[in-house]
Amino acid sequence: MKLKHCIWPVMLAASLPASADMIGAWVGANAWSYDIQGSVRYQSTNAADDIDVNRDLGYDSENLASYYVIIEHPLPLIPNVKISKTSIDTSANGTLSSNFSFGGKSFSVSEAVSSSLKLDQTDITAYWRILDNIANFDIGLTAKYLDTKTRITGTTTGTASADVSTWVPMAYAGVGVDLPFSGLAVSADGSYIGYSGSNFYDYTVRATYDTPWLLGVDVGYRRINLSLDDIDGSYADVTFKGPYAGLYLHF
Repeated sequence: MKLKHCIWPVMLAASLPASADMIGAWVGANAWSYDIQGSVRYQSTNAADDIDVNRDLGYDSENLASYYVIIEHPLPLIPNVKISKTSIDTSANGTLSSNFSFGGKSFSVSEAVSSSLKLDQTDITAYWRILDNIANFDIGLTAKYLDTKTRITGTTTGTASADVSTWVPMAYAGVGVDLPFSGLAVSADGSYIGYSGSNFYDYTVRATYDTPWLLGVDVGYRRINLSLDDIDGSYADVTFKGPYAGLYLHF
């Protein structure tokens, strides 16, 4: 399915000067405790085939680690860069509350099923800082690579699978406030795209503390929502959300 439209609000930012004072780099890792909610469907246009990931498949809370690298510099026109990696890899067991079709296979009510879900995300974000003092404001673009693999195995039906891999261009924005001479800061950033009945957003709000020894502490809340309307035969309205904590090195 081709993207019919997406938001590109940042192209004019290339004409704005970056105002960072010096080159800086951040390397970090976070531990994210998230809940899964929503429904999925594959190769069916019938909404009655929606599968509730909690009630039918048995998903609940999970934990994972994510990683990122940020490079900022004072050069005008050239964007700053953030690269992040999040890999959701989880499985569950459940009992179906209704009949449904998934990937061409018909599953029956009360059938016991096991399932697995893998959602690998790699985000490459280019952004410009258009305000940089006590408060800061960034705008840019994110190229998000999604690689999803879903497997459902029923005790009588057998296994059905759905694999979708694609690049998704997204608009990016970030805001933050530094508390002078304290090492403390609060910020939020996120990416969004909407097209052809589908939309996808990924945002984080956080508080950080820079210690005098290059080490920093990062705590916050992250939410990912994936709403698909016939993307390679996939339909979904799934949310991953929850708190996280992490450490980073600031050079």
